[in-house]
Amino acid sequence: MPKFIIFILLHISLCSAESILDRIGWRGASLPVILIIISIFLIVSIFLILYYLREHVSQQKASQEHLDNLFNEGIKRLDLTKLESVKLKQIMRHEKIAEPQIIFQSVSTYEKCVDKEVKHILSRRPTAEFVNEENQVLSRLRRKLGFHHLALEHPIASSRNVIIGQSGAIFGKNLKKPLIRKATVVETNEFKFGIQYDVDKEDVINLSPGEEIKFAFTRQSDSAYGLVLHVLKADGSGTIEVGHTLNFRRNQLRQFIRMELSLPVKFRLISTADEKKSYIRRGEVVEARMADISGGGMSFIADRSLHVGDLITLNFKLPNMNFSGISSKIKRISLQEGKSKTLFKHHVEYVNIESRKRDSIVKYIFEKQRQLNQWR
Repeated sequence: MPKFIIFILLHISLCSAESILDRIGWRGASLPVILIIISIFLIVSIFLILYYLREHVSQQKASQEHLDNLFNEGIKRLDLTKLESVKLKQIMRHEKIAEPQIIFQSVSTYEKCVDKEVKHILSRRPTAEFVNEENQVLSRLRRKLGFHHLALEHPIASSRNVIIGQSGAIFGKNLKKPLIRKATVVETNEFKFGIQYDVDKEDVINLSPGEEIKFAFTRQSDSAYGLVLHVLKADGSGTIEVGHTLNFRRNQLRQFIRMELSLPVKFRLISTADEKKSYIRRGEVVEARMADISGGGMSFIADRSLHVGDLITLNFKLPNMNFSGISSKIKRISLQEGKSKTLFKHHVEYVNIESRKRDSIVKYIFEKQRQLNQWR
């Protein structure tokens, strides 16, 4: 029963009680009559409150069952073993996840869970054999969830996303000059990774366990990164073992200037890799809210999630032009916590957009920025 109906009934019962008492008057009413009227009002009020609480609990239970079903469907779809399912639930306890199925879609949420799980394991001073067993389970989970290799245009969320072969420079506390000009990631697992440099071409550096270094590199079509790492082991052979981290800086490499903008936008799903896994039907028109825009793409927030690689068409309006049927591709998806539910921020890239339409977007952004700069 809706809350407002309960409130109305309470109000009616209260008014009725007051009306009766007004008619007979408090002075003219006997004590038994007054007690009966008050008792009736209390009984009705208690009944309505209990009814509301039962309905509220029932709705919460139904909602939780729905979320649990979605999560179990994800486990079944990915063909997780019992051991892998248990481990996934274990690592999820480290984060407050309102909708458990989000773990299958959000790299950042998954990496936060794994990082805390690894720290928890290491805090118990485990044996090398136990660490190896845990690493194998976590590695299988990563592969099955599809987080073992991120597309180059998808930003990393952890040093665990850095691939073998990634080259960069190593800096110490003095960030002006690199300690090592070229170093390469040569191995990685869930607990640590190794960086190697050529001792014949670089100066051999002495690093102590626990010492902080920064590994700076650029990912093609993405950004420049600076990972803050702590040394586990280093020797004169040119190999440095470091622990994983979520602590890094990212400077995005953009061809176009991006501007925050909150406008309505509609999108239609054109194609997806697997329609059975899609939360949105092909051809369905969905309303969303634009978050930012540039000449190369935009991001929008919706209450349902597409998948990376999905092709869509966009319809939106800027003051200088209407845009309809703009073919776009989903490049990455991030989570936005709303007041009552989790929302999804989709980052898209235009596909074969007409030059005049792209120019109109760029012109609008420059004009808008010029106006803003005048008021600073």
